[in-house]
Amino acid sequence: MRSRRVHALVLVTLGSFGAAFAACGDPARDLFVRPYDSGVADARPCDACEAGDAETVDPTLGGPCLDDAQCQDGILCTFDRCDKGISRCRFSPDDAQCQDGNHCNGKEICAPRLGCQPGPAVTCQDGDACTVDRCVEATRSCEHLPRDADGDGDPTDHCVSKRDCDDDDPTVSSKRGEICGNGKDDNCDGRVDETPCGVPVGDTCAAAIAVTAPGAYVVSTVAAKKDHTASCSVTTPAASTDVVVAITIPAGGPRDVAIRASSATTEIAVALETTCGVAATDVGCQVVKKGVETRLLGRSLAPGTYFLLVSTQDEATVDLRIDFQPATTRPTNESCASPAAIPTDTVVPVSIVDAARDLATGCTKSATGDLTYAFTLAAPKDVRVFAQTVSGTGAAVVSLRGSPCATTETRCRVGNAPPLFARSLPAGTYTVAVSATSPIDANLLVKTYPPTVAPANQTCAAPPPAVVNAPLSVDLSGQEDAIQNGCLPGAPNAAYELVLAQPSDVMVIGRFPPGDQGAVAFGGTACTAADTLVCAAGATPVRISRRNVPAGTYRVVVAEEYGKTARLDVLVRPTVPPTVVSGADDCASVLTIPGAGGFFTGDTRTATPTFSAGCDVAGLPAGGAKDQILKLVLTQPRRVVLNMDGSTYSTVLDVRSGLACPGAEVPDACYAGTSGPRSFLDLSLGAGTYFLQVDGFNKDEGPWNLDVRAIP
Repeated sequence: MRSRRVHALVLVTLGSFGAAFAACGDPARDLFVRPYDSGVADARPCDACEAGDAETVDPTLGGPCLDDAQCQDGILCTFDRCDKGISRCRFSPDDAQCQDGNHCNGKEICAPRLGCQPGPAVTCQDGDACTVDRCVEATRSCEHLPRDADGDGDPTDHCVSKRDCDDDDPTVSSKRGEICGNGKDDNCDGRVDETPCGVPVGDTCAAAIAVTAPGAYVVSTVAAKKDHTASCSVTTPAASTDVVVAITIPAGGPRDVAIRASSATTEIAVALETTCGVAATDVGCQVVKKGVETRLLGRSLAPGTYFLLVSTQDEATVDLRIDFQPATTRPTNESCASPAAIPTDTVVPVSIVDAARDLATGCTKSATGDLTYAFTLAAPKDVRVFAQTVSGTGAAVVSLRGSPCATTETRCRVGNAPPLFARSLPAGTYTVAVSATSPIDANLLVKTYPPTVAPANQTCAAPPPAVVNAPLSVDLSGQEDAIQNGCLPGAPNAAYELVLAQPSDVMVIGRFPPGDQGAVAFGGTACTAADTLVCAAGATPVRISRRNVPAGTYRVVVAEEYGKTARLDVLVRPTVPPTVVSGADDCASVLTIPGAGGFFTGDTRTATPTFSAGCDVAGLPAGGAKDQILKLVLTQPRRVVLNMDGSTYSTVLDVRSGLACPGAEVPDACYAGTSGPRSFLDLSLGAGTYFLQVDGFNKDEGPWNLDVRAIP
């Protein structure tokens, strides 16, 4: 009886709240009390009082309440509100607020009373012993590569017959040419030493290809073995091959030996050695991808013979250009301590061939080292730095540095269009570091202009307000890369202020010219990498989103690699709780979306394949992948934005229209999100009834998110 008296006291204390639990029968069994962070007692009724003593507690329910202000569970990933229908706090978990941006470690979850928790890691196991399975973060997808036991590029023979006839020998595969007279079936065609067959040329140091004069040469690694390892090497040494070129400098004094090398079909490595086959004696070594020219420069080499080791990832021909030039010494402007003076408004030739890598740049990981140049301004100036490639296939990487030079990069730029731009630089001395994506000769020009005043959107101090729920055209042609937030470094950018009066769901969309790269970012007022909440870069459209952003002042940043015009959309709505979609498997159980939209989550793994989609792969069985379907009724024309980012699989989103489910596919309203960003649609729809088909690409399935925004 003590227990029943205690519960009676609780009911009296709750007063009007007691009526909320009257339908649950015995309060001694159906109610228990636990203190909450909100300071309100937790009185949670059972969900199935009629089921004897078995009770199911709803973990999202909290204590009694009169308004939302009384409902705070201290868990950041829950949507806290007062459910006025039962006068109870409800803390709805929102997994979207827990995502760390990494796909392969799985979808994080919001656990009631615990907060964000790790989810199960993505497993890519397909159950096939003939594939090597892994999760690829860059594409947010699974990769299933044919198993290759000896690393020769051919699948293991017991998995794909008549390809690799010896899984223990990387020099034997269907990708190889037949070698004359070695008693092996090199090309796995079932015959030994058949004609035509190849004879290696330059396969060893003793049989090196002799070069005694400048000129263009073509060497082949067909039929050659892997005999040597340079200080830099191709990525698959087990399957790679190499040949040796013996370069003899005639008498007459030291010379520079300039070497250019490229292959149209495979990755290559070239190393110039003073002692053949001894990596420690190389005077230069470079690795490049197929189609890219690399360069080596042996400076002031005495007359004699030197050895060029040419390695290829697969059997291939390599184009060489070998020149003897007047002897030179390495540049002395290798670091911040010894920059070469460069006059402003004057073109200076720069050769980025054998410079050491001394300085880091935020723009890109250069394939070469860097040279440094210094210029002085007597008065404030606008400065543009041009670096035009005149020889080679690479692009120059320019870095403008302040003081201290080694750690203070103020601007950077890859390529020459547009040039690096710094507005109203104060009087003083500055350093320009020049590197490249592959060895090049370039022209460097530091050009000065009268100082100009920065537009308001060039800094985050007091930028103009963002346009909310409508597009804004942003001209970036006169902008600097002045906002250093780590999102698309080197690209001209602009900032806008976003003030949120209440917790809000924010989506930012950037649209850029076809083929160009752009970026959008959202975060704090400092616009640094540290206070950026989320950013993304890539081809148009680029979008980011953040749910349940607290009230406050924020910054939106947009960037475009070539400084062209971008379109910026900042979509804001008061935060809505997530709606979990269960069922919705067919037209009989379709879920209706509110007219203004919302945020929905589901999982197609428990669904059935009901509907096909026009943007799915051809040849699938009827229905394709497992799917779910939602209904949206528009009473007047709307801009409807649909975003499936955060889904864990390759999604298909198909919009249909018509009074009867599933309706007919709307033209240009089917999107397959197969790598990286998931399905995304931005549509202008008239009044009517629409069905949103959540599907999977090529029979893929899994948990999904769908953000729906219907905007006037």
